Amino acid sequence: MVKVLMDRAERSANAQGSDFSIFQTTVTLEELVRQRTAELDAALRRNEAMTRALADSESQFRSLVNQSLVGITIVENGVISYVNDAFCRILGYSSRELLGCDPLIFVCPEDRESMQESIRKRISGEIESERHTMRGRHKSGHEVDVEIHGNVMDLNGKRALISLFVDVTERMKVEREVRKLQEELLEQSRRDSLTGLHNRRYFEQSIAGLLAAPTGEVRPFALIIADVDHFKGVNDRHGHLAGDAVLEQFASVLKRALRPDDVICRFGGEEFVILLPGADRDVGICVAEGLRARLQATLIAVDGAQLTITASFGVCAFSMDGATRDDLLKRADAALYRAKAAGRNRVEGDA
Repeated sequence: MVKVLMDRAERSANAQGSDFSIFQTTVTLEELVRQRTAELDAALRRNEAMTRALADSESQFRSLVNQSLVGITIVENGVISYVNDAFCRILGYSSRELLGCDPLIFVCPEDRESMQESIRKRISGEIESERHTMRGRHKSGHEVDVEIHGNVMDLNGKRALISLFVDVTERMKVEREVRKLQEELLEQSRRDSLTGLHNRRYFEQSIAGLLAAPTGEVRPFALIIADVDHFKGVNDRHGHLAGDAVLEQFASVLKRALRPDDVICRFGGEEFVILLPGADRDVGICVAEGLRARLQATLIAVDGAQLTITASFGVCAFSMDGATRDDLLKRADAALYRAKAAGRNRVEGDA
């Protein structure tokens, strides 16, 4: 009997211990769940904050890119995959019209080959970046001068082209106008204001170029010096305006009679010089004789009167004999002196 009671008490004690152990375990698990839940909730809040910050940053970046004055494009697999608003404004198209297009179709035909080569070099890895200017075709049809800064970037394991475009149309317009003005000023500095012929400065540049040609490219040429006969008498009898008319008329005769690549210059006063590239002494004498006859047959109206004017000519030729500019001028001038001494209105060649 006692043994039975003792066994029952032992079983009751064991049962109570088991319930307590389960209680302790349950409490511990619930605490762990609360901690992990709190950690997960905190992680989710941080992730949400990061996502919002990233979205805000991306929005700000896109806003900045779209408000930029610089056009931006990305080209993948040979077609445009991204454009910003500035690029659309530069060419006058919408992004929908540009996306998926070959970028070369917006380049003027004259610049397509060089643009295609630039793209090829960047895609092949020959170069990583390039800066150049090209002419684009606006949607309205007019040309747009664009400066391009092109680079290469890796997108999804493939090389893509990212390019920055700056509209430099106005700058290029100003630069072209400046160049044109510079060319006009240079041309004016080489021209005689009265006759419109080239001047002594241009003659010296031209003959220097002929004499300095590389070996094997040197060509013979003839040099003619012409001087209006009795020019001082024209000025004395009829005045300087009449003298100017004579010089202008002689210049007109020269321009009509000679070839486009012949060099005709007013050397000073009533003296003119002519360079005939490719001509020898005999050809030079023949040309000078034709000029002399043309001038003699030309009547010049001065104060209601018709004047007949003549000129004398001296001719020499450069035949790759090492002669200098001064040598040739002396020889032609000596021939001119002989023509004057022999009665004027004549052509003489150097001895």
